[in-house]
Parts: sequence; structure tokens; C-alpha cells
Amino acid sequence: MSPPKTAGDGMQDLRNHFALSGLVHIRKATVARPGNAQAVPTVPYWLPIVGHLPNMAFDADGFLKGLRSKYSGGIFALNFGGATHNVMYTPGLATALLHQKPNIAGSEETSKQLMVRVFGYPSNELHKYEAICPDLIACYNHLLTEPSLGSMVAQTAIRLKASLKDLVTGNSSPVDQMEWEKSCNVDVTANAKGQPVVEASLLPLIRNFVAHVANPALIGSDFLSNYPDFMDDLWAFDRGFLYLVVGLPRWLPIPSITRSYIARKRNLEKLEVFHTMMERVAESKKVEPKWSGLDDVGPLVKARMDVYRSHRLSIRARAAFEHALLWAANANSDVLIFWMLTRIYADKLLLAQVREEIEPYCKAVQRTSELPIGDAPQLDLLDVDGLCSNCPLLKSCYLECLRLDTASWSLKVVQEDFVLQSREKDAQSWLLRKGEFAHAAHNLHNTDPAYFDEPMTWRADRHVQYEDGSKRGVAEMGSVRPYGGGSSMCKGRSFAFKECMMFTAAIVAMWDMDPAGGGAWNIPRHKKATGVYATSDETRVCIKQRCLEH
Repeated sequence: MSPPKTAGDGMQDLRNHFALSGLVHIRKATVARPGNAQAVPTVPYWLPIVGHLPNMAFDADGFLKGLRSKYSGGIFALNFGGATHNVMYTPGLATALLHQKPNIAGSEETSKQLMVRVFGYPSNELHKYEAICPDLIACYNHLLTEPSLGSMVAQTAIRLKASLKDLVTGNSSPVDQMEWEKSCNVDVTANAKGQPVVEASLLPLIRNFVAHVANPALIGSDFLSNYPDFMDDLWAFDRGFLYLVVGLPRWLPIPSITRSYIARKRNLEKLEVFHTMMERVAESKKVEPKWSGLDDVGPLVKARMDVYRSHRLSIRARAAFEHALLWAANANSDVLIFWMLTRIYADKLLLAQVREEIEPYCKAVQRTSELPIGDAPQLDLLDVDGLCSNCPLLKSCYLECLRLDTASWSLKVVQEDFVLQSREKDAQSWLLRKGEFAHAAHNLHNTDPAYFDEPMTWRADRHVQYEDGSKRGVAEMGSVRPYGGGSSMCKGRSFAFKECMMFTAAIVAMWDMDPAGGGAWNIPRHKKATGVYATSDETRVCIKQRCLEH
């Protein structure tokens, strides 16, 4: 889970930011250029107003990588709809941008517009939005500090240990399946050795399993118990996310737009019921029996509830904020775990190495029984702190997926003219003008051959470093910055890291997976999304329990 500072801080896809060009009035600055600061080089274009939009629509990835090679200074300017978008890709410039004060370069205005356009925040309560945001941001301490962070991690680990044996149940009928199995086209079959296996689509299985196990740490157990289809609607909403960003109407003949609007409406209705029940609890009023377990709602949402009440926010506005929170909590981490598992299982040697590394901290067992039906396998040990501190290879896999399987950008709107300069010696300074957009293109850096050897090759141990004479490695993030930086750095990053490590380790410890139909694994192709890449390729796998110790 990785909730952003505000709803807008999690919107890191390139097209999202460029679609916002109409949200800020562009004005030409008249001040003189200070010192030796240069104007950002503008990439030539042929069509006025339209600018570089056709280049992005045709081949954004190739276009931007070509510009990275051409503009070695680390920054270039693009034109979208008449607005100037300064794109920087070196760590020094990105860090300098992200640490600017909000009154110089901020993202509050775009965040507010996204809350209305995308998440359904009522426009007649925008006057409350600016007042409430500082208090909501303060609530994220529950995701960053103890004891709340530890409590959320511990609760998630307990649910993971209890649910892992049912990742796939082997039941053919949807009536008998777990909620996370119902949307992944399960088929109970046998492998080449005649052993019973479950064939399933890996992406929907993993992201729904993670969501159903982890989300109660945020919103409590009653919500998904009462609305088990909420996640399916959240994914439908996510598929039309970019269309909502640009404000395309529902009546356009694009199926994903219509489905996204419908899914948002249903999700908001469910969240309104949730907040109505939360309000009754706060007023010591009776709630419906199916909402009797609201006491296990997580500390973050409980803290937000206090803020909503103090600002007298409507139930609809509260639902919109929680819609943004749950989208941010699931759209990236859940899918990143899919990429981690796919890459680890695709390499048999790596799989064996990871299993050996995690065994002291994450171990599944099959206990003996004298009964005709033996006990179900279980996760006997899950030491999340041990996994995060003492498993450098697994952590390096996490970092390598963040490097190669995400397309994160950070957006700022320039509020006044300022000079941007990295801290390197003799670094060139650049003048950014009021009204322009500034983007830290983290994924352009992550695939830059100037920083990474064979940057398009996924290497599990790329981030493992060894101290002099030490056989024990340490995985370091280095210059990879998937969570942004400065005041807008993702507030859920600590929980997201622990979540990815514990779910990946637990599944690897208990389950075997092979490509359906045999043969080698095919790594799915990337598809643009709002942070972590999605894919349109279906990854069908055969899943069975490992032969475990008794």
C-alpha cells in the first residue's frame, strides 16, 4: 500500500501530468535571467499548440529515450497544448526539484482538480479541500511512525499467515472459491506428473489476494466482507483512469471510459455507506449488524475520520477521499508483487536462492496428523523485520522491479521564476518560469545506460553491495527514486516495502508455480499505467503446494 501525500501525489504516469496542462494559467515571466542560468532547451516541433502530443501518442517511450540521448544536460522542454513541460532525468536535478518549497514549485492545484475529476470529490466543497489537506497529511504519520506502522504490519502479517494456504483452494465452483480466485479463471487440472494443480491467471490472482489480505489494516475487515466486489470495480476504474484525468465524458464510445464511470459510482456508493456507519459509531448510535466490527478499522482511517468530522465534511466528500486512498493503496504495490513473483519464479536458480535466504525468517510447514485428513499446510514463521533487514537478494529483487517495472514521474507546477541546479561541482543552472510544469522523470533515469549497465536487463542482484572483506551483502536503493522526494515523498513507502517483502516471501515459501502448458516463462510486456506497469499479456500458471517439511 502506498497512499500519497494527497490524491495527486500518487498520479505519476506521464500522460496524467501532460493531460493537466489546461489546469494552470500560463503566464510569461518578464524578469531577467539570473546569473549564468540558461533557458531549458526546447525540443523542436511542427504543429503549433499541439506541439509534441503526436510524438507521445505514437511512441512515448522511444521518443523520450531519444531525447535523453540528445539532451545530455539532463533536462529538456516539451510543448503540450501551448504549455511548457520541463522534463529532467538526472538524479541531481530531480532532487533539486523535489526539494523546492511548495510556494516555488508545488502540486496542490493539480491535486485538487484530480480529486474532482477522477475520484468524485464534490466541487461545491472545494473551499473545504484546502483547509482540510494539511490535517489529512498529518494523519500519514500512522504510516510512517511507530506504533501505528508496526501495528498495521503485524495485523497484515497475521492475516497473511491465516490466508496463504487458500491462495488457491482447488475448488472448481466459484461458490466454493475464495474471493480472490473468482476473477482469475481458475481451472483444476493435473500436471505432466499427474499431480493435481490449479491453473489460474497470475495477475488478477495476486493483486486480489494482496488486496483482500492487506486492506483490512486500512479500512477494517467489515468493508470487503460486505463488498467483496469492490476490488473488481477498483480495477475497472483504474483501467479508465487516464480518461478521467483529461475529463473525457462518459458518453464517448470507448468502453473503458463507460466502465470506469460506472465503477466509480458504485465504489463511492459503498464508501458512503461505510462512512455513514462510521459516523453512527462516532455518535454512539446503533449500526447494522453487518457493520458490527468497525472497531478494527486501521489507525490511519480513524484519524482521517476525526479530521472529516472537525471540518464538517459531507459523507460524499469523505467517500471521495477514501476512494483516492484505496486506489493509491492498491494500484501500485499489489501489481509490483505480481512482477516480483513473475521474475523470481521465471529463474529456477534465483527461486532456490531466494528460498534459501528467506528460510530463517519465512517458513511454511506441513504438520503430521494421525487423522485420515491431514492438517492444512501453514506459514509457521513470518518475521517481517528479519526479511526486510537480512534478505538482501529479495530486497534487491524488489528494488530491481521498482527500477524496471515502474514508470514513475513526479510533477510540480512552477509558482514563481526560480533557478534549478544540482549540487554537483560546476553543474549547469537552469531557469524555470512561472506557470510552467516541471517533471522529474524517474523512469528515464532508471533506464539510463550512463547509470546502469545493460539497463533494460532485469538482474536480481544488481543492487546488492558488499563491504570490504564482508561476505554479507546489503541491498541499497542508490539513485532509484520510485517514491519521489521532498515534502511530496510517498507517505506509504515504509508500509509498501514491508508489504511487498512479506507477500513475496510468503508465497515463494509455500507455493510452486510453472507456466501453464509447460515450457519457459515469458515475462509479460509492459503496458502504461499510473505508476507500476500493467500488462495486457495473460500469464497463465499452474500452482501447487510445495513439498514441505513435517
